[in-house]
Amino acid sequence: MADDKDVESGIEAILGNAGLHLLEFSLSRHKGSFKVKAVVYSPLGTGTDECSKAHRLILPQIQLAFDAQNPEIEISSPGIDRIIKSEKEWKAFVGKSIKVLLNDRDEWLVGRLMGYSGGKVEFSGKEGTSAIDISSIAKARLDSSHKGE
Repeated sequence: MADDKDVESGIEAILGNAGLHLLEFSLSRHKGSFKVKAVVYSPLGTGTDECSKAHRLILPQIQLAFDAQNPEIEISSPGIDRIIKSEKEWKAFVGKSIKVLLNDRDEWLVGRLMGYSGGKVEFSGKEGTSAIDISSIAKARLDSSHKGE
């Protein structure tokens, strides 16, 4: 039987080759059945076509790795106002409009995620571009109010 992390890494690589980012992945087992939940993202848009594509790519990997004939696979998009929770997401959402709430502020900063590297977010807002340390961010989310800009 395969190791869950190895399976996740393999699936992440296969999805990456298809232009999709694997943002979240979980696998649960119960009495011989398998349930997979995955959140995928495409910079070009994540709709039913992308979720179907991810399902088609993930299914044979799970079947092969765990000898699971009929695993339950749930694929979803990140949503338009997704809370950014991981390094994977910071990297995937570069170029997108985001809102950031800093630990020492009461108001959200609105701008664009320009990059992510070494635990720092490059953020461009009305006050210009700045590097924000991840540890100083209380919460960050995609900003759907700027969709299409």
